[in-house]
Amino acid sequence: MLVSLTSLRRRALIFQLNRRFKMNSLSLSADTSPFHKGEKIVQSKAGEVESGNRNGTVISNQIIPGAIPFIAQQSMIVVSHIDPTGNVWASVLFGKPGFIKAINRSLIELDSSIIVSHTDDSFWGNIDINPTIGLLIIELSTRRRLRINGKIEKIDNYRYQIMVEQTYPNCPKYIQRRNLSLDTDNNRSLLPKVESGNQLKPDQAQLIANADSFFVASACQLLESNASATDFSSPFTADASHRGGFPGFVEVKGNRLRIPDYPGNSMFNTLGNIEMYPHAGLVFIDFDNSKLIQVSGSAKILWDEEDLTNQSDGTQRFWELYIERWQETPIPASISWQFFDYSPHNPRSNKAESNNTETLTLQVSKVVEETKAIKTFTLVSNDHGILPAIEAGSHLPIVLTLPSGKQIERHYSIISSSDENRFYKIAVQKQSRSRGGSEFIHNQLVAGSLLSAKAPKNAFPLGNHSGCTLLVAGGIGITPILSMIQTLKSRNRPFEVHYVAKTQQDMAFYEKVKKIAQGRAYFYFSKEPSSPKLDVVALMKSATENTHLYVCGPTKLINAIRDTGNILDWNPEKIHFESFGTNNKDNKTFQVNLTKTNAVITVKPQESILDVLIKKKINVAYDCKRGECGMCAVDIIKGDVEHRDFYLSKSEQNAQMCICVSRAKDSKLVLAI
Repeated sequence: MLVSLTSLRRRALIFQLNRRFKMNSLSLSADTSPFHKGEKIVQSKAGEVESGNRNGTVISNQIIPGAIPFIAQQSMIVVSHIDPTGNVWASVLFGKPGFIKAINRSLIELDSSIIVSHTDDSFWGNIDINPTIGLLIIELSTRRRLRINGKIEKIDNYRYQIMVEQTYPNCPKYIQRRNLSLDTDNNRSLLPKVESGNQLKPDQAQLIANADSFFVASACQLLESNASATDFSSPFTADASHRGGFPGFVEVKGNRLRIPDYPGNSMFNTLGNIEMYPHAGLVFIDFDNSKLIQVSGSAKILWDEEDLTNQSDGTQRFWELYIERWQETPIPASISWQFFDYSPHNPRSNKAESNNTETLTLQVSKVVEETKAIKTFTLVSNDHGILPAIEAGSHLPIVLTLPSGKQIERHYSIISSSDENRFYKIAVQKQSRSRGGSEFIHNQLVAGSLLSAKAPKNAFPLGNHSGCTLLVAGGIGITPILSMIQTLKSRNRPFEVHYVAKTQQDMAFYEKVKKIAQGRAYFYFSKEPSSPKLDVVALMKSATENTHLYVCGPTKLINAIRDTGNILDWNPEKIHFESFGTNNKDNKTFQVNLTKTNAVITVKPQESILDVLIKKKINVAYDCKRGECGMCAVDIIKGDVEHRDFYLSKSEQNAQMCICVSRAKDSKLVLAI
């Protein structure tokens, strides 16, 4: 009888929750914002209301069509859930591909019969009481993620359905690349028991202090602010999110964790929830020792904190979690990980006594005209001191003040050796339709000129791989590759260089590459009939299993290598790329019909669709502006698209385009904006 009453009570509470949620949604119909009160408060305090509203346009109650196959291929998801006492928890579930799949754009199915996670995770009991969950479907190896919030319901002994309420794709920032391997023959029933407690153990504190990643669960009650946490007639919304940084970014003091809040998408889903409901749950994966550390407790946002070492990357925002409960859960031996690289977006904190300040004043010591279009500039510190250390693949953000008074920032690869910190050398190609940067540098900078720069960053790092490294460069794409050649040569590591240009005269660094690489350099000239042509298929077919390939150059070259990798079943984590875009001289003017705003815009050769929308003050979500994050992907209603992004899969490109880089093939496009 007790079981029946509990079951009836649960059903009644869920019915009340869903009914009240629908009524609440109707009462808020005049407010079209996807954000609740807490998110709006945090956006306002952070001064990011405008960017939050802009990026909030990506939030939908339906999964984007291209994400449906992405969901089905995953072996790991993160879920947020709420226990009977109102504490918020984050769990990680592992399973065979297909354990989670989208039935349609509004409904997801979870099959627990093919899950290999520990059966004692509190997730299963908590969703029996409160069906509100947040999902983070994340693929660490490609840095792709999709957030989904909704309600879960059990439909038979093993299967659950999740009704989608809010969903959107997330940018790849701060995710460290790892490959998950799953041996489904191992038995999860052999796992040791779950441990739990209140006070962190020393080894747990050490794991958290050394972590480079964790997942956070947060929640918010949408109605009465004074409602009890166990009053499920007052509906919740829940969220699961990722946080990452270099090891040590989480500060541990006893049971208190302090976490920097880096610049993000300005939506503030996690902090907005904490603002209204000051509880959170975190889960740390011990990738080396196969266990999860889940912690739950009270949370607090810290504003305008002193940050002399730049731990917050300039936001001066932090948040704290005071741990009230923890759970340590073994991960099945069938699951293993391989680390590839840290996110290039991870902020580097500066030691208080360090000379590695955020802004550098540099002096041009030498200018060399390498070709008619390319000049190299040797830059030294204005005080003749030592410059911040760099790694192969690094670029230098330079701030320029144009004659008009307008300030712009441009990024140029550092081609000098990573072992050299007395100077930086950059190469700049003058663009035929320059928007100010390359033209100004070529025409105005001479020996003795001063310029301002930010500390070097690296979005294209060279990994420490055991096998051979293939380096492929197209045109000016040789610039980050040059520093890699020098590093590989000095480290005695095996490599080959494949360098493509129209003619030998266009190869600014032909002699330099030939001298450093010696017999390991191969040159291809597309406009010289007698020259051999780069055979991407043959190159990648002949590579050994441990080979990693780095490519930099135009979109066409990168896509050829990525497509060939897919055909030859290359591990995508072994293909690394950086785009230098396409030549603007090939661009044509076209028109775009916007179905949601009933507007027509004209896109000129030197601008993107996104550029025009920003000028017209038409709100669309965006972040990277390089076709790498997927934030600006929109539905294509009609027209042929020249895809230049690196985010959407081939199947996704049938329905969507990234408007920051991709263009119309013909004179017209119709988009759902």
